[in-house]
Amino acid sequence: MGIIVFYDGNNGSGSIVQTVDDAPGQDFKPRNDAIKSVKLYGVRPGCTVSLFDSPEGSMKDDFCIVNVRRSTAEYTVDSFQKSYEDDIVTVTYIRDSGSDGEISRIKIK
Repeated sequence: MGIIVFYDGNNGSGSIVQTVDDAPGQDFKPRNDAIKSVKLYGVRPGCTVSLFDSPEGSMKDDFCIVNVRRSTAEYTVDSFQKSYEDDIVTVTYIRDSGSDGEISRIKIK
């Protein structure tokens, strides 16, 4: 089982806000909304981590979706305010007013 670690600084820096496994079906409000980055440790291919500015998980506000394409020992998504793709992840960011450090809901599929 993979581990997902959320940080309050960009680039996987600062303090750990919360740690969860990559089990599908999770839908929760993080301990605080200071999350700015995430490190993935052995997270399964096909895992989707959706991060929302909205506490209800609404797609009418900022949100970011991280799709894991390939498992790796460690991978850092350094910010939730840009879209990009590589051989490990596809990150899709939809901007409304800026969500960096304002993550209020997380869903893991």
